[in-house]
Amino acid sequence: MRPTLAILNALIDFHTKAAVGTDNCHYGIGCPAPVRVRRTARRVMDKAGRKIRAAFEGLQSLWNNNQHIDLQSVETLTPEDFAVSEIACHGFPYQPTCLAYDPVQKLIAIGTQCGAIRILGQPGVNVSIRHPNKSSVIQLQFIFNEGAVISLCSDCCIHMWNIRLKRPEIVHSLRFTREKLTLMYLPFQSNWLYLGTEKGNVHVVSIETFTLSGYVINWNKAIDMSQKHHPGTVVHLSECPSDDSKLLIGYECGTLVLWDLKDKSVDSRYQCMQRLRSACWHCDGKQFMCALSNGSLMTWTMKKTTEPTDLVIPLSKLDCKSFNSAAASGAGNTKLPEGETAGSQQRVQAAPSKQFYRPIDKVDWCTQRGSEDLVLFSGGTPFLNSERPPCITIMRGKSVSVLEMEHPVITFITLWDTPYITEEQDCSAVAVLLQNDLVAIDLKSEGCLCFENPYSMNIHDSPVTCCTYLSDCPIDLIRALYAIGSKQKKRGYTSKNWPLTGGVWSSSPSSDPELVITGHLDGSVKFWDFSSVSLQILYRLRTAKFFEIDESCVRTDLNLFSITHILLCAASRYLAVSGMAGHIVLFKFNRQESSAEVPVLQIQAFGSPLYHHVSPDKSPANTSNSAKTPPCCTNTSANFSSLDSDSCSSLAKPVSYYPVKAKTASTKRACGYQTDLICLNAWPSLSLPEAISAMALNSAYGLFAYGTDQGLVVVDILQKCCITVLETAELYGTGDATSLRSPKGGAALNEKIASFDISDNRQSSEKQDSATSFTRSNTASSENAQHSSKAYVKMASKSMSLAGKPPKPSPRERTKCSSDRESLDSPDMGFEEGVCYLEFIENSSRIEQLNGINLWVGTTYGTVIPVNIKLPEQEQRLDSPVQVTIAGITLTKQCGFILSIGFLDSQCNMLLPPVKFFKELDQENSLAKNRVLRRANTLVTSVDVEGMQSKSDTLDFSSSSSSSGTEKKEWNVAEQYIVICAERSSRVLSLSNLSTTLFNFKYDFPFVQASVITFNAKPIIAGCFSNGRIAAYSIPSLRPLIDVPFFPPNLHCLETVKFGHQGTGVYMCSPTELLKFAISAHFVQDSKDALGSLYLPCVMPQPPKTNFFKELFNINSRNTVDRKELFGESCGKPLKNVAQRIPMQTLSAEVSQKKVNTTNEVAKARLALHERGEKLSEVEDRTTALLDSTKSYADQMHEIMLKQKNKKWYQL
Repeated sequence: MRPTLAILNALIDFHTKAAVGTDNCHYGIGCPAPVRVRRTARRVMDKAGRKIRAAFEGLQSLWNNNQHIDLQSVETLTPEDFAVSEIACHGFPYQPTCLAYDPVQKLIAIGTQCGAIRILGQPGVNVSIRHPNKSSVIQLQFIFNEGAVISLCSDCCIHMWNIRLKRPEIVHSLRFTREKLTLMYLPFQSNWLYLGTEKGNVHVVSIETFTLSGYVINWNKAIDMSQKHHPGTVVHLSECPSDDSKLLIGYECGTLVLWDLKDKSVDSRYQCMQRLRSACWHCDGKQFMCALSNGSLMTWTMKKTTEPTDLVIPLSKLDCKSFNSAAASGAGNTKLPEGETAGSQQRVQAAPSKQFYRPIDKVDWCTQRGSEDLVLFSGGTPFLNSERPPCITIMRGKSVSVLEMEHPVITFITLWDTPYITEEQDCSAVAVLLQNDLVAIDLKSEGCLCFENPYSMNIHDSPVTCCTYLSDCPIDLIRALYAIGSKQKKRGYTSKNWPLTGGVWSSSPSSDPELVITGHLDGSVKFWDFSSVSLQILYRLRTAKFFEIDESCVRTDLNLFSITHILLCAASRYLAVSGMAGHIVLFKFNRQESSAEVPVLQIQAFGSPLYHHVSPDKSPANTSNSAKTPPCCTNTSANFSSLDSDSCSSLAKPVSYYPVKAKTASTKRACGYQTDLICLNAWPSLSLPEAISAMALNSAYGLFAYGTDQGLVVVDILQKCCITVLETAELYGTGDATSLRSPKGGAALNEKIASFDISDNRQSSEKQDSATSFTRSNTASSENAQHSSKAYVKMASKSMSLAGKPPKPSPRERTKCSSDRESLDSPDMGFEEGVCYLEFIENSSRIEQLNGINLWVGTTYGTVIPVNIKLPEQEQRLDSPVQVTIAGITLTKQCGFILSIGFLDSQCNMLLPPVKFFKELDQENSLAKNRVLRRANTLVTSVDVEGMQSKSDTLDFSSSSSSSGTEKKEWNVAEQYIVICAERSSRVLSLSNLSTTLFNFKYDFPFVQASVITFNAKPIIAGCFSNGRIAAYSIPSLRPLIDVPFFPPNLHCLETVKFGHQGTGVYMCSPTELLKFAISAHFVQDSKDALGSLYLPCVMPQPPKTNFFKELFNINSRNTVDRKELFGESCGKPLKNVAQRIPMQTLSAEVSQKKVNTTNEVAKARLALHERGEKLSEVEDRTTALLDSTKSYADQMHEIMLKQKNKKWYQL
């Protein structure tokens, strides 16, 4: 078929040339006869040409239809193979609100403002659940050793969660409609939950049935009759440890009431002079302590209600200067001086002082075996002009220790060993919930050291700006990173194990090692192991230490070291990182320490004259004065938020400005990732940074390319030099791209063409071809400028367009021009065209320009442009230049930004670019050996090669490893296809026929992120839309496989979505949390078994033994009350419309299916039992009949015996 099409195409070209070759004069009266004959012949030839063209198009459409059928036949994926589910959520809970602890199961729960609950146990046990309505969680309460958690939300609802399931679910819900709930309290081993309201009332709810009791404690019955004002909201509820019939109720105004549950009356009242914030009992049940809003602690006894027994302002004698100095130095522990402890402060009444103190938000009174009692509280620091660090204060006897925290304190809870409040609890640790961290403090260690947190809660130490996900990372890289990162562990932690030991965790359902890399605002890069369900830190790299900010930088509002893009070549372990200041750092992994200078390339601004780059042995601070001081631009606006149009309108000569300078001095570099190359991009103006928009790296070719909002830069990482710098408009031309703009650009703005100097000690290479030569000289000569000017005429400079004159595009030598590109070039787009995607690949095509190594460039206007790359021979790779040529082919039918580009072979297997492995980086012969095409999840055998030969023609193109164009070899390769995914559409094209689109699909909503990945060894397009939906499409037919809502419609979250192979992915679901998900139905099913279990059956600890004499004389004996009798039906029915149960489906689909299966099994068992009963009935009937017959036979025998008994012998 293909030879026939080629012949027809040649015939059409022949007729077209014949028709064009005739005279073009118009018909007229004066035309001679030979001219009219030629015109008649031309019309005949045109008619014949149209017929041949129609026949050719028909044959071509027939071949395309056959090709469609062949491509679709290789698709094996169905929508049943896809299902979306969350796998695990890691990081610190975003905006935490409350904390709860189960002392028996050793679990801790954290509630958040967005309605999420994080339950933590032993290292690896980390489960995240979320309320359906996403209401803020006010309080959490464990039902000790029962596998249940009760949550109180801001929408006046209480929910009971069953955490015995691997995915906890809500089993009961109750909503209050008349009053707003403020707190709840559940006594140990009680089935009745106390609820305090904003109006001051207390309600009781049964946790067994989740129904409201008729027992209500109204605020007007609790306060004194002489009190004129409303007591406020209920801020505290607790039972007396020694008598559970007494309930302590604390109101916001400072009133505390000891309520007798049996008598339904007030036992005693206590009045504080300040607003009440918190209260707690002593374990003996005879006294309790109150935390007030003026920073004081007040202690009351049960017997004395008129005045407190103790009133203390704990931090009143704290030296403010030492406190400030300790906070500034980062010390974690501050003690009061001798003689000025809390015990020496005035009792009963605090001395009047002009100093004001912050409220004490929470207080806890606990005990330790063999030691004095502990009083822990948060807040209470004095108000000063300087900002106070938050702190936790520990009072042990007469000593006071202040533990300073890095973030504001939300709440804290002591980790005790027994749930019995009457027993002296051995409090060994305290868990402090901060605004951005969870800290566990060892109370028995000297200096109160912290436990090392085993959970990955430090993702947000510096805000995450970008992330990268590798679902098939080599295990050797993870091991190497762990070995290097283990040396970076922090010191100063306690040697004890983490106090939480609850739950059990399982392994990951995926056997592939997974790696997540996060970039942060401070310029740091963190590597995380996501292979299992847990997230583990491996290695941390700081990039800010390689740079220093220029003093003249005016953009003080920008974090110039913030990471914008991360690119990792897992095979070669090359790492490329770009920053906000337009700088790029290329790292190379090294197991040993080294000491060497760092090569630096200074890339001039687009549209400005280029002089020369900085050689590796020269520092940019010594070679370029423009990097030291800002250029003196005329009419430069002082307001850096403007677009600098005024400063550029004067047509001043553009100069280079680098806001950051690289530290190139030879220093000792630690093992791990070490700097191999630094690229500094000049800013277009003093206030506008050069943003990096895309990066591509190939270790086999030794090339690195990156794109910006203005153009493309290609760098040779082996020779440490810049190959080419092209504006986006220059990509539409043809010719040698390595011949750059001339330094003498002031002569003509239309013809700015420069040459680039590789090194000071290198000689210029011999010119091979006038269209594909590479100019290398120390000075920009006029000969080079004349030679380079033949390549193409570039677009007018940016300064000219900003001056008010629209840029005039130059004539472009292109193989195709469409109306789509013309509409995109219009000024209505509102932004200039930039590079947004880059990909290195080695192609084979019937089109000569696409054979060999190509760099595919995707732009913000939806254009895809291939750039040809020709590498020198292996022996001359480090000496000869790399040639970059613009192919002159443009694909312009996309809609929106180019998000991803993929390549397929004839069997629709995904083609991956060649790589060089880490172990072979130092081998000279590995360059050519590793430059082979790879197919994802496919092994190429001799049988496959024979199949490729039978389905494809023999293509002849130049070898990519040859420096001259004379040597060529024939490769028998199959057809290759390109998959282009843009914001609004996706297309599949053949590289041998780019003018025909094989498959095309347009979306209703724009893609935010999209990638071409492999799923079950087949390529698919996976992406997320702007409305939060996740979708997947088969390749090549672009048939929808899944399209369901999953992500939050938040642009910041959607921009962090990263898809990996085999249907897994990650994204930042909040600024502090990283969530892993999967779109594979098989993976989702297996992941349920990998979550582990939160609940483990445990034996309840034995209650404390009571002393015989104490119980005999009623000393410290605990009085018990029958709560069921008090709060049950005997107390009456509750008021209507106070609370109502929320009807909900408590069982998931899986549990419902299990229920159906169980019902069927029970029905079968009942049927079998019924049949067995019938058989037993028959046996019973037969047995009864046999018994009756036996009885009748016995009677008959008895009668015969009686008759024969009285007869004589002679009568027989």
